[in-house]
Amino acid sequence: MALTKREFLLALPVAALMAQAFPRQVAAAGSVGQVSRLAGTVTIVRNGMDTAAAIGAEVLVDDQIRSGADSRAEITFSDGSILTVGPESDISVSYFAPEEAESNAVLDLFSGIARLTVNKATGWGRFEVRTATAVASVRGTDYLVEATAGKSAVFVAEGRVAVSSRAGAGTVILREGQGVDIPAEKAPLVVKRWGAKRRDEALARVTFS
Repeated sequence: MALTKREFLLALPVAALMAQAFPRQVAAAGSVGQVSRLAGTVTIVRNGMDTAAAIGAEVLVDDQIRSGADSRAEITFSDGSILTVGPESDISVSYFAPEEAESNAVLDLFSGIARLTVNKATGWGRFEVRTATAVASVRGTDYLVEATAGKSAVFVAEGRVAVSSRAGAGTVILREGQGVDIPAEKAPLVVKRWGAKRRDEALARVTFS
């Protein structure tokens, strides 16, 4: 079952929330990019109001993008980084500031699956995707994050990604072709090379045909 944004934040440990506090949040207000591709039914939730997404629609800080079954959305950010939202997914652009001295971005994936192709030329100090159980942090790479009830998964298509457990089970570094499952409980993070079936099925959900 998908979490609401409030339930998602309440599920996080207080220490984790404090550690992930958004720096200079006022400077990151406003437009962060636009919808560049669509398939199926996709909604942008802004200030509690649902609006059907359209090609060229602006995406703002704190917007939530929600997709229906067999639906996808591609968001091209102002720095050229790309977010692909898979079917039955809910993700929020919580912070995005590529022009700061140390560029920062934070996306919160409440449920479903999303793929990030991060523009390394931006020189990101921090680009994170957070779920209820994990934080995936990169500077420039291509990877996907999936959030389901009680656990998350991260897979790297290109580059490297640091994945941290919110339960305090530590941090692992994923390289190309590797993935990790992150449970809600404190358990060792085991890095594995994903088999072709799991890899291809996951990537298909965040790829436009």
